[in-house]
Amino acid sequence: MTIIEHLERHLGPIAEGWGTPISSDDQSRVRIVRFSNVPYDGAMTFCTVGHSDHVAEMDDGRTVRQELLFSTAGSYPADQVASFLLTLSSYLRSRTKALLRGEVIGPSAPVIPGVAANAVYASMPVIFPQGLEVYSESVPSTVLVWLVPLSASEAGFVRKEGWSRFEDLLEERNPDLLDLDRPSLVTIS
Repeated sequence: MTIIEHLERHLGPIAEGWGTPISSDDQSRVRIVRFSNVPYDGAMTFCTVGHSDHVAEMDDGRTVRQELLFSTAGSYPADQVASFLLTLSSYLRSRTKALLRGEVIGPSAPVIPGVAANAVYASMPVIFPQGLEVYSESVPSTVLVWLVPLSASEAGFVRKEGWSRFEDLLEERNPDLLDLDRPSLVTIS
């Protein structure tokens, strides 16, 4: 089974996709695919394909392959979300380190123009069907990382208080994590 077959098995058929040109110094190509009505009706889920061509190192020296998942409400421009994910993938591949659970990237510019979310949080893909989280037919295995959009104050909270405390807050408040303009759960930065 290919990574695309794995994704379609758990997320349904690919609705559309985007790619980057192959550069002369890097023969791998990252693409973005979009799935409709996943994880629920009216939502869109985007996933990198090819990010996992890069083997990343974890803090303990083990290696892993990763693909990135990002979901939004269906009202956001798909082209802009795909562009954001391609840019983030390029950044993550350049640093060679694996994206770890609880890690925050940002804050920076909004993930797409005009929205409040300007950071992302690496999480396990708990809102998706069980079995999606690991593609075991690659060596090393490919882990799918769900990128949760955050505000700057939430990014600061995770860094200060830790990811476990932030996940407790998510469970307690149950915010719409696919709304890129949702109010922040915290007011500190």
